[in-house]
Amino acid sequence: MLNPTSLSSDLQTSFHHLLSKRTGLVVRDSDRETFVNKLLLRIEVLNLSNPKDYYLFLKDNSQESEKEWQYLVALLTNNESYFFRDKQQLQLLQEHIFPEIIERKQIDKTIRVCSAGCSTGEEPYSLAILLSQLIPNYHKWNLDILGVDINQEALRKAKNGVYNPWSLRGISPSVIQTYFKEVKKQYHLDDNIKRMVRFHSINLVKDSFSFGEIDLFICRNVFIYFNLTAIATVLDKLHASLHPHGYLLTGHTELSGQNLHKFTAKVFSQSLIYQRRANNSIPEKINHILAVTHEKQNISKPLITPLTPIKLTQKSLASSSLSLKNNPVSSIAKTEIKQLTNDQLLKTAEDLIKKERYDAAIEKVKKVLKNHPNNFQAYYLLAQISANKGLYEEAVTNGNRALQIDCFAIAPHYLLAQIAEETGKLEEAKSLLKKIIYLEPSSVGAYLDLSHIYTQEGDDKRAVKMYQESLNILKKLPPNTPIVERGNRTASQLLFQLQTANWVV
Repeated sequence: MLNPTSLSSDLQTSFHHLLSKRTGLVVRDSDRETFVNKLLLRIEVLNLSNPKDYYLFLKDNSQESEKEWQYLVALLTNNESYFFRDKQQLQLLQEHIFPEIIERKQIDKTIRVCSAGCSTGEEPYSLAILLSQLIPNYHKWNLDILGVDINQEALRKAKNGVYNPWSLRGISPSVIQTYFKEVKKQYHLDDNIKRMVRFHSINLVKDSFSFGEIDLFICRNVFIYFNLTAIATVLDKLHASLHPHGYLLTGHTELSGQNLHKFTAKVFSQSLIYQRRANNSIPEKINHILAVTHEKQNISKPLITPLTPIKLTQKSLASSSLSLKNNPVSSIAKTEIKQLTNDQLLKTAEDLIKKERYDAAIEKVKKVLKNHPNNFQAYYLLAQISANKGLYEEAVTNGNRALQIDCFAIAPHYLLAQIAEETGKLEEAKSLLKKIIYLEPSSVGAYLDLSHIYTQEGDDKRAVKMYQESLNILKKLPPNTPIVERGNRTASQLLFQLQTANWVV
């Protein structure tokens, strides 16, 4: 009977390197003991006399070795999934990405989607259901949804399309009734949806693949298990298979630190998504749009607040200006009118930024600065615009100007931290995130971002500590509290997502 001491530290390291080379998977320090125990389990099943024989067997290129890799990968990977997981990103697909693709594909009526790391099929089937809902005559379209995974056992389950109630916990009873048939407490997926999806076993790191022109790649909770070299390799393969305007959707911050010059990053309130650059055009500066959300009260500090909130139209503002000319009013009233005008200009600028009409937004902001040179929100919006355009030096300058006006504001600190992390200045990013925690001890986003950076640096102890702190905060918050730095997901939603995330070994 073998025990963990049977594997020397050198042999453990050799197993780690072999696993990483063949699959791209990385064993975290906290998972090493579990990894060793699972190796020993396979050694015992194969009735091998010592761990070194198993290592040499895995290293071999025989058919038997390839089959054993399938067993080992199935043992090491966590295939727990469920339908309509990560509702924020699915909302992004439903409201923005799929409608844009559908509009673009009205002529050839062909949409190709790939779920990479699809596990037991819940994700690609969720996409099929979503597209069937968005396209009334979807039967007349060529909707090709591909699910790929390294785990062949998981793919066999995916092809069956039979699920237990736990896999359906993320969807409403009406959807279950429409797309599933219950048989002996198991739920069988509708055949029309099953026919929309095909599955293939692919090792994203090792295998060469070309799927043609994919309109949308979804690769969530996959890169977090890969080393940096493997991520870069897979990213190049996915890019090569994307339609010139195709999208790549990953888990939050999974591609931090990667060279993304072939993509344009776009941010919506729900999530960030990457779009392949048409004709491989590469600007001098990377055009990343940084996901920075904020509450208005944190960034807007009007000098005078009207006693009664008034929503003014352009017509009413013009009327007010005319009455000021014809009637003597106090300087305070004039200041209030000017402040209301500034607020409206800034609100318009915010709306223009959401539509990526940056030049028009800058015009509005500059009008505010002409009337009010020390307006905090104006400089913060300029920083946002510069960051969205990839002009990071400009963004940093305007972000610091905003902080000179209000040094306790969270939003500029968060924007500067994201820029620092995006440009590889991890020490600066950590310093800024720690300042946020000092200013706002319940900042879940800051703790999660610190955890991500420490993971990148291999500091698992600090990464786990930051992660645990974020969980502790979420547990104490009222369930419906919006977490603004995570797309306004509620505390209960984010807590559930973090607690049910998949982990290797």
